[in-house]
Amino acid sequence: MESSILTYLGEICEPQFRGILIGYSFIYGTIGVFTTFLLNTLMAWRTICMVYLAVPIITAISICFIPESPQWNLSKNRTADAEKSLRWLRGWVSSETVAKEFQDLKRHSKRAKSCFECIKYDLECTHPLPTLSEKFTEFKRRQTLRPFFIVISMFFLTQFTGNLSMRPFIVQIFKAYDSPIASDQAVTIMSMLDNVTNVIIMILVRFTGKRRIYLVCISGVLVCTSIISWFGFTYLPPGHISFDQTNNKPFHLENQSLGYIPMICLMMWNTFSYCGLNTVPWMLLSEMFPFKSRGIGSGIAAAMHFIFGFISRRTYYDLETTLSLPGVSLLFACISFIGLILTYNILPETENRSLEDIELHFSDSSKGITDRKIIKQTMKN
Repeated sequence: MESSILTYLGEICEPQFRGILIGYSFIYGTIGVFTTFLLNTLMAWRTICMVYLAVPIITAISICFIPESPQWNLSKNRTADAEKSLRWLRGWVSSETVAKEFQDLKRHSKRAKSCFECIKYDLECTHPLPTLSEKFTEFKRRQTLRPFFIVISMFFLTQFTGNLSMRPFIVQIFKAYDSPIASDQAVTIMSMLDNVTNVIIMILVRFTGKRRIYLVCISGVLVCTSIISWFGFTYLPPGHISFDQTNNKPFHLENQSLGYIPMICLMMWNTFSYCGLNTVPWMLLSEMFPFKSRGIGSGIAAAMHFIFGFISRRTYYDLETTLSLPGVSLLFACISFIGLILTYNILPETENRSLEDIELHFSDSSKGITDRKIIKQTMKN
């Protein structure tokens, strides 16, 4: 669902508001998780399931009143429906109010429907629209391969920098580090931080851009994992793990105040990872792919994200029992360091750039993967 939702949001939003509105989807996601934890303390799980049954029903009814995106309508030669959709999305405004934006969309749509050869030689394209099999051939073109590599790399870092793979076991991990407060309370605080940080990122993204937020967050993950790794090798027993603690002698720090170090780092690690490393790639998913391959490209990239997630969670037990708790943190620190260098060199800034600007940037054969600056070409026209 994330792929289709974010693709739709990317197509209907104005460039200056795209990051903020997409950020709302992640806020509601964290609110949903927090609400589930809260309801779990008030009622039985069967009752919670009955309450949540109403959510998809309400959503399905609401979607019936939402129009298709103007870009999709134009791709099907439904010009009148596209203009009507754009006017509705901009607040039931007049045709004159959206005239310039609509002309830009029509120009972008005309180019998007043209075949590669006609675009290459700047010809008027009269060829039929590509079939489904022909759309898959777009993955051979640099305008799709470059954003696909960037998004896939970021999704890999999302899952393999540790926190999301540790999340199912986070309660016992807090216990293993001898958290000075109860583990369930620490998890609740961590969930609340997710909500607060998502709101902060939603507000900041328009001013700082997505690139800076991502680089700050992956740097934060690197710092937190390094500190936890140092703490573990310094204060934890050799080979200490969080699993099967009932059969092992409970570990307690001699100085209980030291327990705040890993507790705070685990919370900040989660915050940087969940609200930065997880949020920004989904934002980019909605805007980096060219129109021809956006549906297929974003779908495959989203599928890879969940495949990475399955692998990271499935292998976490083996990693921790093999490397120990501080050892696995050191591994995640190394991955974060490599990821920081990689994303610093390849991640472009897409905030306040139109989808046409982004597509033209990746279509330019003179630019390499490390050419990060996307020029506002459509603003000059």
